[in-house]
Amino acid sequence: MASLADLNDLQTAVLSGFDPSLPEGWRRRFEDLGMVPGTRVSRLQSAPLGDPLAFLVRGSVLCLRREQARLIRVRP
Repeated sequence: MASLADLNDLQTAVLSGFDPSLPEGWRRRFEDLGMVPGTRVSRLQSAPLGDPLAFLVRGSVLCLRREQARLIRVRP
């Protein structure tokens, strides 16, 4: 299954869940920020060295470290 980190700039996907290894505190924080299954997420851009990554989620821009984005599962 693909992760947020696999998206290219300006690519959109639907959040499908979280990797089981994602710490519970991170999962709750992401959910508080609107990242729940079924949410459309678009990757906007990455920093010049590729980390962090910027995503558009429910009208807000969220920046995540690549290691965090790898633990969030998406589908086309």
